[in-house]
Amino acid sequence: MVRSGRIHQLVRGAGLFGTRTGEVTLDWDAIVRRQHDVVRALQPRPDAFEKMGAKVYLAEARFVDPHTIQVDGERVQGEKIVIAAGSEPVVPPVPGAELAITSDQILFLPRFPERLTLIGTGVIGLEMAGAFADLGSRVTVIGRDAEILPTLDADVAAYIRKILEAKGVVFRFGATLERFSGRPGAVTAHVTADGASAAVEGEQVCLAVGRRFDPGRLGAQALGLELGRLGVKVSPYLRTSLPHLYAAGDAAGNQQLTPTAAYEGKLAALNALRGDVEEADYSVVPQTIFTTPEVGRVGLTHREALRRGVKCHVATHDMRGASNGRATGEDAGYLKLVFDGTTERLLGVQMVSYAAAELIQLAALAIRTGADARVLSSQLSIHPSHGERLIKIFGHDHHEVCEPDAG
Repeated sequence: MVRSGRIHQLVRGAGLFGTRTGEVTLDWDAIVRRQHDVVRALQPRPDAFEKMGAKVYLAEARFVDPHTIQVDGERVQGEKIVIAAGSEPVVPPVPGAELAITSDQILFLPRFPERLTLIGTGVIGLEMAGAFADLGSRVTVIGRDAEILPTLDADVAAYIRKILEAKGVVFRFGATLERFSGRPGAVTAHVTADGASAAVEGEQVCLAVGRRFDPGRLGAQALGLELGRLGVKVSPYLRTSLPHLYAAGDAAGNQQLTPTAAYEGKLAALNALRGDVEEADYSVVPQTIFTTPEVGRVGLTHREALRRGVKCHVATHDMRGASNGRATGEDAGYLKLVFDGTTERLLGVQMVSYAAAELIQLAALAIRTGADARVLSSQLSIHPSHGERLIKIFGHDHHEVCEPDAG
């Protein structure tokens, strides 16, 4: 979806590069077909697991007792069991919620929404806001907080918000969702903000307020599992409150990220088979939000460093006007780097970049290896490239000492 929106905008601007395309129109049916094709192509084949000796059931599974699962008409018993059942979209208990759709449905709508309302200013809401705005939808995003992406530093969040606003996305902050009214295809979200009521109309209203593991889907609510905020409460070894049960991915509720889920799946299986031999390590986890441009972060934010009492330096850089951005026509970007104030080791990176998903992984390696500003800035860089500015700012010739009231 995000890629479709990005291509749509690139084609609309192709004339600036000397390519005449004529009128650019949207084929929503083709977008949906391609998404189905991509999902099918990326699904793992059962025979690949069966060749390694695993028995695969493609069916709903439910716990009969702590050691037995009912699946596809059979009862399967396990001495050790790993729960990796994913999560479900959170549906707030407000009147008329049945009129809204969730993030699971929005990618495969039968009809493109000319007006879209998104409830939630987190990762899912912003990715959908950017994609649908790029495709031509009039998007309104409603959130409770005063700014988008509260886990980022305010200046980084504000930078990507302004880009989204330039695409036409309208934000309503500090809003409490009260109810929905209308009918399918014409839904109104009723909110309260600053003591006043407001109504936001749209063809579709999408709930993007987060996801949570649902133990009821597996019939696991009767097992007596201790639950956390988003999933099953687990130990550092991913073991649940029942010693023979482990959990991974969204079911564990640690970090709702695909690479984290893959990592935890391997670790949970290892500990279940060998007896808690390795603890989960979340010290350096790169993350990307697939807006256009993308948002990446790894390590400490400036605000987190201050809260922990870390003596640090911070370097910021607006990448507009860089040679690569001018040449490609995608001229936007922002960097914020946090360094240890004594050793100059890199502690954290936040960025807005058209290549953030790639660059943030390099930043993660720099943090994990303990590289300092001198080493990082001594690396020669490709010109022109997105990474060029990142490497130059690693040297942070212009940096500020973190003050207690900064952030």
